[in-house]
Amino acid sequence: LENRYVPIDYIMGIGTITKVAMENLLAQMDDIQKAAQLKFNPVEPGTIAVVVVSPGQGLSKIFASLGVANIVAGGQSMNPSTQDILASFENLPTDKVIILPNNKNIILAANQAKEVTVKNVHVIPTRTIPQGLAAMLALQPDGELDSVAEKMTKAYSSVKTGEITIATRTVEIDGVSVKDGQVIALLDGKLSLASESVEQGVMDLLAKANAEEAEIVSMFYGENMTHAEANRIADLIREKYSNLNIEVQEGGQPHYQFIISIE
Repeated sequence: LENRYVPIDYIMGIGTITKVAMENLLAQMDDIQKAAQLKFNPVEPGTIAVVVVSPGQGLSKIFASLGVANIVAGGQSMNPSTQDILASFENLPTDKVIILPNNKNIILAANQAKEVTVKNVHVIPTRTIPQGLAAMLALQPDGELDSVAEKMTKAYSSVKTGEITIATRTVEIDGVSVKDGQVIALLDGKLSLASESVEQGVMDLLAKANAEEAEIVSMFYGENMTHAEANRIADLIREKYSNLNIEVQEGGQPHYQFIISIE
């Protein structure tokens, strides 16, 4: 439809609307098609191939630059199936595979893909994008599979993950009261705080994460943020935390204004 509000107006003429959700399916399909166009390093027979789940085009480019063999599009509210994950590595010319789910809701499907293949597969249970990126930095494609999987697991164990998004309902969780439409911050998957702005949410989240003790903060901004907005907030962080090395990169993920890695 050219006017997305036509169906809403029609329903309002019939009854009361309590909640509205809109998804741009064309944009989601475009992301999937772009992911298919990413260039990956060739996998040599007998080496370790890593496949990852990624929710955004920018993040997928970063994973590709780190040497993944394939990428499955997916993330929050768009979980890939077992078959999707299986198809990502089944035709690769190696029997040594590592899967990085990068989301707690995708770990089950990754393990199911492991069970139905004859390949030797390790599922490293990464629950966030920063964990997956940290794990990739420890990849040694020519190494022994069990040993490499162990090193990749250790590599992400100290990484903290921050996420900034918008609340879709009024709720109280773990003592944190949130109103519908407020900015909320999650630290390692747990609701940490509510704020009235993305900027304040980021600053409060970093304080909660003891950023003064960290060395690097990597900020991956979502599809609903601009590079200029992300850089403006990064400058505020630099002013407060002169000890930090701040990196800003396009993530392209939906739903989350920022995914933040704190190391």
